[in-house]
Amino acid sequence: MTPYQRRKRRVKKPDVNAIASLLERLDRILGGPRQQMLPQLRQLAMEVDRIVPYYDGHMIRVTFYSVAIGLNMKLPKEDLLTLEVAALLHDFGKLGVEESTLDKEERLSDEEFAEIQHHAERGFHILSGFTQLADVASIIRDHHERFDGTGYPSRKHGHDISLLSRIIAVADSYDAMTTSRPYRRRQTHEQAQNELIAQAGRQFDPEVVHHFIDQVGKKKLRFKKPRPRAAKPQEQFIDYVPMC
Repeated sequence: MTPYQRRKRRVKKPDVNAIASLLERLDRILGGPRQQMLPQLRQLAMEVDRIVPYYDGHMIRVTFYSVAIGLNMKLPKEDLLTLEVAALLHDFGKLGVEESTLDKEERLSDEEFAEIQHHAERGFHILSGFTQLADVASIIRDHHERFDGTGYPSRKHGHDISLLSRIIAVADSYDAMTTSRPYRRRQTHEQAQNELIAQAGRQFDPEVVHHFIDQVGKKKLRFKKPRPRAAKPQEQFIDYVPMC
């Protein structure tokens, strides 16, 4: 039995009430004292990651990679905070997709593929109901748009796609490629990095790929899931810099 199969047996169906409670907490965090916001968001992220497929740390890792890219691009702190929240919740819309579809090993039907594609818009509709998450929701809606204009849901092209969406697209794809799924084996760090380079200018923004390679892709990361700890008002985003 593979590690994924063992993990899959422990999976429980998402608790709708728990999801609603997490969103309400997130809204309160974003409207609360700014010195408490970052540590509270990271704690919330670990709870969200236990609910949203694939239950394996995907959302935390995508956040880690996204903020590392943003730091290398020297984004303003406000943009880094928005990027972090959007990355933490980028797959929230998958809660409405049947687990049998997400776990399917065979080729998806057109209907099943369309249902998975709809998760970006579903996440947008869920999160845009919260005033503090309006910008985040738009970023999440566009994180599967492609630089060449062939993505979804709106076939946006190039810089019409927000920079933060373009960053999450690279981080999300790298983690998806380097993580085992029911329908395929994971790629090595080198294979995934080469695929990002090959798709620069097509699926991905070449500038974002460059910054990924420069900051994140120099060596295979020794990523460690963050542990809850006491909040420190002076904490900065430097905690997300990859330690190679």
